[in-house]
Amino acid sequence: MRHGEAKKKEEDPERHLTEKGAEEARKIAGFLSEIGVRVEEVLHSGKTRAKETAEIIASELGVRVREVGGLDPLADPSKWAERLKGMKEDVMLVGHLPHLSRLAGLLLTGGQLEFVKLSSGGALCLEKEEEGGWSLIWLVSPGILR
Repeated sequence: MRHGEAKKKEEDPERHLTEKGAEEARKIAGFLSEIGVRVEEVLHSGKTRAKETAEIIASELGVRVREVGGLDPLADPSKWAERLKGMKEDVMLVGHLPHLSRLAGLLLTGGQLEFVKLSSGGALCLEKEEEGGWSLIWLVSPGILR
């Protein structure tokens, strides 16, 4: 998931979510809850906007939230691709572009293409296949939800 809309750096150096950004996260959280998404925990980058988004999601889903490294905008997606390979539990990553787009591209195609463009507050679900590949299950944007 990409973080919700954040304040401009000039207005707020820590870049907290705007009211719209918090609303985007709440919309997606409600959608995830409604369709029965189950994750063990929500992992986020150390950036304020990602943390606030993750906390909204985790609260709605009733799961743990934790800061992790390697989810910053320009982080190397191959590190998370490798990490996800060995994980047994379902997790949600809350981060930034272009990292999330490159990570999705790497998992789905094997290349670091910016395969999907997530809007702020947008989320996608990838499923790990038994053979080790990945499939795109769904993609949602807060703008299409009521």
